[in-house]
Amino acid sequence: MGDTLPSHGNPACIDQIRANPPVRQARASSRQLRSRGHIVNTATTTRLTRIGVPRALLYHKRAALWGEFFSELGVQMVVSPPTNRAIVESGCRISVDETCLSVKVAMGHVAWLAEHSETVLCPRYVSMKKGELECSKLWGIYDIARNSVPGVDIVGYSVDGSHETHKRTSEAGELYRLARRLGARPSLAAKATMKALGAQRQVVLKHVVAQESVRRQAPDRPRVLVAGHAYNLYDESIGVPIIKTLEALGCEVIDSEGVDHALAARLAKQISPHLYWTNSRQVLGAVEHWREHVDGIVFLVTFPCGPDSLVTELAVRRFKGHPMVTLIVDEHSGETGLHTRLESFVDILRMRRGDNVAGEGPGAVA
Repeated sequence: MGDTLPSHGNPACIDQIRANPPVRQARASSRQLRSRGHIVNTATTTRLTRIGVPRALLYHKRAALWGEFFSELGVQMVVSPPTNRAIVESGCRISVDETCLSVKVAMGHVAWLAEHSETVLCPRYVSMKKGELECSKLWGIYDIARNSVPGVDIVGYSVDGSHETHKRTSEAGELYRLARRLGARPSLAAKATMKALGAQRQVVLKHVVAQESVRRQAPDRPRVLVAGHAYNLYDESIGVPIIKTLEALGCEVIDSEGVDHALAARLAKQISPHLYWTNSRQVLGAVEHWREHVDGIVFLVTFPCGPDSLVTELAVRRFKGHPMVTLIVDEHSGETGLHTRLESFVDILRMRRGDNVAGEGPGAVA
């Protein structure tokens, strides 16, 4: 623990890093580094000019973090394009059938980047804090990508705040070590890490503040909470069409990522003390936080996600009397069917509100 940055990113920790730098991992072999619980490709011992970042999974929560980090290091970040049908089909071809849609999409992005960048970033996130675990897909994405996409060169790091793997590591400490492996001086590595963490906090805070500002206001139209993982909510082929459809139907849309995670985790624990998946806590806590301030809740699930199937069922049984709909999306889902279900759902919300569902306007029934 002595060679990691404090998790809250206090600027005073720069001096701590310089006084107690991490081991010189660049001198070790790839096999030795992996045995210590760190992920690295031997190519990362040299300075990179470009690095590919898949627009999938962790990108939708850490775009600001990585953007600021690599910008400070002078490394061009090549982000794959928004998810399209070609990327989905590419990911499905190279993925195991039983893999969830979110991972198939991620593999499609990695495959695209393998042809457009010298190396691809695929970090492993096991846990951000003790007592919580990330989804298993985030544990194994490094190995899944390395074994699914032929010829891809991958660089990564391993965050494990719960000590589930070989050693406990923090996100700050792992970013610092990654910067050093990429050839950055200790001072630059510390600066890049601090600025990246600061940028990430600002983005999260801005989203939370924006949604909380409307929570106590009575909506003048149906307000809908879309509950799901960030990498589903903000993906162009999964969650974005659903959010746009709801908005086109005249709804005010709130998403589950706009709730402070510490608050969401506390609320989720009151409902299910043994729920240890970070994303599941976020979803369940957000539902508890918003359920009295929205007209309806849409659960967004990618097939075949096990934890989500349990969380949605738990919420439906716990919060009876609240209009809810669960949308399970896979690579075969069509927008037409989802639109029909959402249109019917919004009509129900309007009737419960006493709105006139016949006539003109978004979501009106002729």
